[in-house]
Amino acid sequence: MNFDPREKIRPMLRSFIEAEGLEIDGTQVTCPCCGHKAWLQKDTWRCIPCGITADVVDFAQKLYPDMNEEEAIRYIHEIFGLKLHELDTVDANDLMDMEFRSTGYLIERLLGKGLYILAGASKIGKSWLVLWLADCISRGLPVWEFKTVPCEVLYVSLEDTSQRIQQRLNEVTGGETGRLHIATEAELLGDGFEDQLSAFLTENPAVGFVIIDTLQRIRPMNSVKYSYSGDYEVMTALKKIADAYNITILLVHHTRKEGSADAFNLISGTTGLFGAADGAWVLQKPDRLASEGTLSVTGRELADEQLNLRFNEQTKHWDFIGFEKTGQKLPDPVLEAVAAFMKDRHEWQGTATELIEILQDHLDPETRPNILTRKLNASISRLEQDYGIHYRTSRNQEARTIHLAEARHDANDANDDISGAA
Repeated sequence: MNFDPREKIRPMLRSFIEAEGLEIDGTQVTCPCCGHKAWLQKDTWRCIPCGITADVVDFAQKLYPDMNEEEAIRYIHEIFGLKLHELDTVDANDLMDMEFRSTGYLIERLLGKGLYILAGASKIGKSWLVLWLADCISRGLPVWEFKTVPCEVLYVSLEDTSQRIQQRLNEVTGGETGRLHIATEAELLGDGFEDQLSAFLTENPAVGFVIIDTLQRIRPMNSVKYSYSGDYEVMTALKKIADAYNITILLVHHTRKEGSADAFNLISGTTGLFGAADGAWVLQKPDRLASEGTLSVTGRELADEQLNLRFNEQTKHWDFIGFEKTGQKLPDPVLEAVAAFMKDRHEWQGTATELIEILQDHLDPETRPNILTRKLNASISRLEQDYGIHYRTSRNQEARTIHLAEARHDANDANDDISGAA
């Protein structure tokens, strides 16, 4: 950063704590690290058991452990409607040398982390689909032929009573349920829902999947909100929570009646909804009485797919028939070479120079070690999701070391699964 962005917000420590709904007892507040009482001073808080004396940005980072410093600063600015008056820039060379963890997936090929929409016509079977998804994820079962990352699930079902959900759960699961939490009432967005959801996720850190059925039931009933900016604001509020807790939120929504060749243009509302989401599913049937339909899938980290499904009236499951269209990623010769090299290995480590020597038949002869490292830095998610290879680097005084490992053998990344999201 080219300036100190903390300076303006340091005096807002007490106001920030209050805005987060935390109680202040005179000059004391509960420490977000250890739960003991911490002392509030003018611009800092001090926890004696933790040995910490820090400012509002540090407090935000301890409150939301997945936030880095930059994200915490931006979050505080947004809460108080403040602007960063200087551009926050990073040198391109520094950016290329950064290593970002893989975002991972919840359902292989179909659903990643972040904020997603499931849209479909009224009574088409969206609620049956998400209830089945909730059951599969909470029990670690595959979704159709795709692997899942098991975690606890929160299903916010605002159009059903508890009795009706009980009946539907029995039909979908046969009576055996997983780690699934259910809520049938919630406040509106901007009027308490964000606080309710954040508090629940803080108290239940094993929850990695939240389903909200439906988006319409948590939106303020204000016509001014039904605009591009209003739609974008709604999605941004939920995406912040998804990103802060490193989870997946799936919003059940409706499609418009007008037809379109592009399934994603059918999502009801302005393009602000789809534009702010990380991805979307659109469920369609040729007519209301049909049992077969298609599920179109797209996302920032996903290839476009279209699945053929059939609703099974006996099991209340959407059964997978096959692919109508399958998005294909172009093969990357460098990643293909790395995957071939790792095929019979559990793990490998060495320098970029050593890896170039190993892969030299598949690389441009002019490839330099730092260029290979940058290529792999930018491909962390693809290496993990498409090839099952974890990549990371470490540095000592002499050199940077590249670590490659089979996903299940890389103990250093074991805590990155959604099931451990906090």
